[in-house]
Amino acid sequence: MTLDELILRAERCIDEKRILELTDAELTEITTEQAEQLRALYGSRLLLQIPSHEVAFQEWLKLNAVDVWKDLWDNVEDPPYSVSLAFLDDMIGEDSEAAFYICDLQNVDNYFFTPDMLLEKESTDFVTAVRDRFVRGGNLSPEQALTVEISAGPTDIWHFAFRRGVDLERAKKAVAALVEDRILVHVPKADHLSTFFDVG
Repeated sequence: MTLDELILRAERCIDEKRILELTDAELTEITTEQAEQLRALYGSRLLLQIPSHEVAFQEWLKLNAVDVWKDLWDNVEDPPYSVSLAFLDDMIGEDSEAAFYICDLQNVDNYFFTPDMLLEKESTDFVTAVRDRFVRGGNLSPEQALTVEISAGPTDIWHFAFRRGVDLERAKKAVAALVEDRILVHVPKADHLSTFFDVG
């Protein structure tokens, strides 16, 4: 899909006051450059329907962490599951890559992590050993799997648990263990996250 075609669809949605809906296949085809150009043109003026795998995640979240789900969607019974077009870059790519990460909860502790939150000196050897084990096909503990995922890019504990099939309480215990071992920094409050890390 060309940038001109995307702009035409976006303009039509604005004119008709409706949410921009892109299929999962279309989202995998959009380039980072196209996403950036659309963000610059429309920013928060246009809402985007989140991809189907993210809708499935939100429905899982509603069942497994309803307090988090309510915090995200302002306790709306049937939210449209849409986000600002400014987040388009997070939605493009394959299912395993694209996500609307949870990083700005107001009433519940955040469990959002970026590679910057791995304590460099303490985590370097651990991350290297875990990656080597992963490459060799070894099984990883939740602590090890979470470390690998964080080292590869931003994530949150809920997406991690959903993708890996890890119980949420066990995932939170993994965070606590990594913090105690001085591998990871946990910043639970959204205002602190926005102060120290780029979560936008």
